[in-house]
Amino acid sequence: MLKDRLVAHRGFQKLYPENTLLGLSKAIEAGAHFIETDIQFSADYQPVLYHDLPMKRLSGVENLLSNLTLAELSQHSCFEPQRLGDKFRGEAIAMLLDLVALLKANPQVTAFVEIKRTAVQFAGLENTFSILESQLQPVQAQAVLISFDYAVIAYAHSKSYPRLGFVLQQWSDLESDVVASTEVEFLFCDQEKIPADADLGNLSSKLVVYEVDNPDVAASLFARGVDMVETFDIGGMLDGLGRHAL
Repeated sequence: MLKDRLVAHRGFQKLYPENTLLGLSKAIEAGAHFIETDIQFSADYQPVLYHDLPMKRLSGVENLLSNLTLAELSQHSCFEPQRLGDKFRGEAIAMLLDLVALLKANPQVTAFVEIKRTAVQFAGLENTFSILESQLQPVQAQAVLISFDYAVIAYAHSKSYPRLGFVLQQWSDLESDVVASTEVEFLFCDQEKIPADADLGNLSSKLVVYEVDNPDVAASLFARGVDMVETFDIGGMLDGLGRHAL
């Protein structure tokens, strides 16, 4: 099914502020079965859905997210003023618990939860995993932990977290000790980092490639053996790929 081959990157990012409850909900309304979001920590170690550590791009604030408590963050919006103007001013910075509630309400949806490396640096590896595991407990079957930080995913694997994925820093990392020795369900990779002669049919994990907003490019990637593609334009891609014979 086409809906099972597309991942809504930070929600329906093309039309709505990224990583907001609005953008994630709109992606699901558009038909997404897979969504992706990012995790950073507030000053009081509460996980929130936010990509950058500096708040300027997303919230128009000259500060770092990790300098503010969750209560203080509630006074700010996630509205991407440079890209979207003031249209979405007032859209709350979402908590991980908001995502948990969204998944509970949509059991057909799986979320890829990307643990940012800055989050691990701030909270520490073991504390990061402990906090996320606890909050995601009710929806672990629907929540896949992914990260560029291979150590945190390997640690989650050692703690038997059920669904995991590596985001490859480079394609050759497939042969690194930690990646090669840690069995995960998914591998994410930038399409530009995949060698032209790479054999994509023999991977033991499902390969998710980003960032793809062209249906023809997605169709060619699928033909090469890519399992899923990640896109900022979930609505447009569902519509465009619906016309392809996949």
